[in-house]
Amino acid sequence: MKISKALEKQNKERPVAGMTGKLDDHLYMYHMPYSYTAEQIRKIRTQIFHLSDRPIPRVIMVTSSVPAEGKTIVASNLAISIAKSEERHVLLIECDMRRPSLYRVFSFPRSPGLSEIIQGKASIEDCLVKTPIDKFTILPAAEVPPSNPSELLESRKMASVIKEVAMRYNDRFIILDTPPIQATVDPKIISSQVDGIIVVARYRYIKRADFEAALENLPRDKIIGTVLNAVDEIPATKYKYKKYKYDKYY
Repeated sequence: MKISKALEKQNKERPVAGMTGKLDDHLYMYHMPYSYTAEQIRKIRTQIFHLSDRPIPRVIMVTSSVPAEGKTIVASNLAISIAKSEERHVLLIECDMRRPSLYRVFSFPRSPGLSEIIQGKASIEDCLVKTPIDKFTILPAAEVPPSNPSELLESRKMASVIKEVAMRYNDRFIILDTPPIQATVDPKIISSQVDGIIVVARYRYIKRADFEAALENLPRDKIIGTVLNAVDEIPATKYKYKKYKYDKYY
């Protein structure tokens, strides 16, 4: 069967991770899979797979209280970690339509994504970004930030997109990287559509009051844990990068 020239052109134009440069150095599960930090990410994965009070969550939201706590890097490393486990596929969906950043982390051109799918301007298949990690795919947020992101996320189409990508493969995990809780209403909207929530908190950065206020805006029964990010537990002379620590939240 011959592929039309139009389809060949479309396939060539589809973004692929690494097209515009090197993948971000903070993707430890990709660049340094045997490092101390990568091992902490594996511990988070293990905790998720062995929750004692609920089934394994397949649709997981990763968020933070305020900006600059490292939630996107945590979500990305966690997604890679799950993809590297046996027989598990992962789709990382970027839900921050206001300030997309995955295209910088994974070095691919700005391209249509979740926003265009919800608006009916593109299909899921047309927006998926391949990565050099086997069984790991990315769905970016938007090529052009929309004027009404909260309304798009609250629409029935958003719920149907999550349901469709989750139902397509029984072994697929969906990781949703959302905006900070204190910055927008988006995480609260998305929280109703997920199985579990992980809240990232940056050590010596986030104020306790802001963290507690953020938790009040989330359904407590869906919070499966918190990740304390940027904890220097090992001497800097031995490990020159950030650390992650997982704590079950009660």
